[in-house]
Amino acid sequence: MVSATGSFDCEAVQDCVGAGFVQGLQYDDAANQFRARLDPAPGNNLQQSAAGLFVPTGAATVSVADSSCIDMSGNGAGGSPITAAPILNAAAGNLISCTPTGLRAALTLATCGLSGDGSAAAPLAAKVAAWPYPCTPVDTFAGNVYCDSTGTLRSEPRATFNAQQNSANTQVAATAVPAAIDTPVDTRTLVVTNPDTCRTAYVLCSQELDVDLVLPSNAGAAYGFGTDEMVYHSNRGSTTETDFHVQVMKVGQFIGPLAPGGNANLALTVAMGRGSGGATYNRIQHFNRAFLWIL
Repeated sequence: MVSATGSFDCEAVQDCVGAGFVQGLQYDDAANQFRARLDPAPGNNLQQSAAGLFVPTGAATVSVADSSCIDMSGNGAGGSPITAAPILNAAAGNLISCTPTGLRAALTLATCGLSGDGSAAAPLAAKVAAWPYPCTPVDTFAGNVYCDSTGTLRSEPRATFNAQQNSANTQVAATAVPAAIDTPVDTRTLVVTNPDTCRTAYVLCSQELDVDLVLPSNAGAAYGFGTDEMVYHSNRGSTTETDFHVQVMKVGQFIGPLAPGGNANLALTVAMGRGSGGATYNRIQHFNRAFLWIL
């Protein structure tokens, strides 16, 4: 590289140095120049100007892709910054919204039924009253609430009361009163129906009976409910006693439990007996009453 006269051979020096260039630099032997080597691959924004290497402002770009929850936009260039926005489901009931301070699921409470705001310090809870009864525990004695087809909370079916009856005032041809005690002469029946389709009914019954007796002098007769004789009367006078009657009532027959929608027969058996001296009867009046507690 040094000539016989002691001077440097520039061409030889350039060739020697240029031979050592690898990535990033190149040697132009014809032009006797060292230059930066620019990668020709697409997307490389590095440029060489008269003043040197530079990357234009905003020239670097990237590719973005959306996900199911994030909407990406922009490519990173100066006029198109990369941004990301949440994708909010438009379905009714979605509580998430994008606020100036970030994503938030805001709960709006109605005026009835719930307390708390959903935060850790005030979790949502059913708004309930204090148990006002002396019986404990609540688990044993309290009723339940249920969700109906519209999502509304409902209580257990309310207890109700119901009353049913039949009656008849029947004239009959003069008929001799039987001599045998407690002889059935008629049966009056009330079909008791539980009108509730949910709950059991408990039935207390009341029955009334009135029979008209015709009693010649020294005649006697009795009547009542089945084997329960309620009235006996004898005529100690000298003339016929016409249409003697006393209306009697019996309470206490019990039917239950009567299933939802179920039926039961309340039978009133008219019994007569101890007929003597030509005693007859010509009218029977009855009332069959049922009082239903549906619980």
